[in-house]
Amino acid sequence: MIVSFVKPMLCKLLAKPFDGKDFIFEQKIDGIRIIAVKDSDRVWLWTRNRLDRSKQFPEITEAVKNLSAQQLILDGEVAVAHKTASSFQAIQPRVQQTSPQAIAKLARSVPVVYFAFDLLHLNGKDCKKLPLIQRKDILRRIVGGKIKFLPFISRTGKSLFAKAKKLGWEGIVGKRKNSKYIPGKRGKDWVKIKTHLNQELVIVGYTKGQGKVAGTFGALLVGYYQRDKLKFAGEAGTGYTDAERRQLKILMDKHKATRSPFFSTPQVKNTTWLKPILVGQFKFAEWTKDNLLRAPVYLGLRNDKSAHDVKKE
Repeated sequence: MIVSFVKPMLCKLLAKPFDGKDFIFEQKIDGIRIIAVKDSDRVWLWTRNRLDRSKQFPEITEAVKNLSAQQLILDGEVAVAHKTASSFQAIQPRVQQTSPQAIAKLARSVPVVYFAFDLLHLNGKDCKKLPLIQRKDILRRIVGGKIKFLPFISRTGKSLFAKAKKLGWEGIVGKRKNSKYIPGKRGKDWVKIKTHLNQELVIVGYTKGQGKVAGTFGALLVGYYQRDKLKFAGEAGTGYTDAERRQLKILMDKHKATRSPFFSTPQVKNTTWLKPILVGQFKFAEWTKDNLLRAPVYLGLRNDKSAHDVKKE
C-alpha cells in the first residue's frame, strides 16, 4: 500500500509577474487544493489539513478510480469550471454538504472537475524527485475525463499574467522546470502572482448585527498568525448572502470563547469572541500601514485549511 497522505508543496507569493527561461507558468485555479490518492480500488481526496473529501466529490472519486494506473498520487485543484475562470465561491455549496442525497443533487447542478498539475507517485515509483517537466509529461499521458491536465507555457509569465487579468483568473503560478516536489515546502521554486489581493484569514469573532442583520451579525473579526501569535487584521462586513449569515452564526456560536484570542486585543465594541478554529477566504483592496485590511469582502469558508497555518501573504 502506498502512503495515503502527502502534504502539498506550497507557493511563495510575489508582487509582480516575470519571464524566466527556467520556469513554466500556469493558471492559478480558484478551488480546493486536493491530493488525490488511488491504491487499487481505494481512493482518497485529501485537503491540506487532512480531511478526506472523496464523499463530497463523488464524480472526482470515480474519475480517479477509473484511471488506468493501479497506484498514483496526484496534486491539483477541484473547481467549478467556467469558460474562462474558476470560482471559489461557486464551489462552496459542494464543500459544506454531508448528506448523500444533497451531494448527489449538487453533483448534477454544480459539477466540478479536477485540474491535475503534478504527479507524485505512479505504480510503485516515487516521482517526487523527478524534474517537474518530466513529471508533467508523464501526468499528461495518464489523466482523462474529469481529471484534466492543467496546461502551461514556458518562459513568458508576463504575457500569461496579462491574459489572467483579462479573463478574470485569480492569478498565475510559476514553477522551476527542474524542481523536485518537496511536501510542505514553500520556497523559490514555486511562486504565485495574484491579479487581485485575497487570502485566507482566521475568523475570531463577530460584532452585533443591527437592523436587517440584527438576528445574525454585523461583521466578522479576522486575523492571522505571526510567530505563533494571533494578529488582528480587521473587520469584514460585506460579501455575505442572508443564508450565509444564518449558517455562519450557527457555526460560530459553537466555538464561542470567554476572551479575545489576540495577543493584543483590538478595541471593538459589542464583540462576541471565538476560539481560533474557523478559516474564511477574503478579498480586499490592500494592506494598510497598520497591517489591517482595507475594504475586505467575504468569499467563503476554508474547511480545507488549518487556522494555525494562516499567515499574512
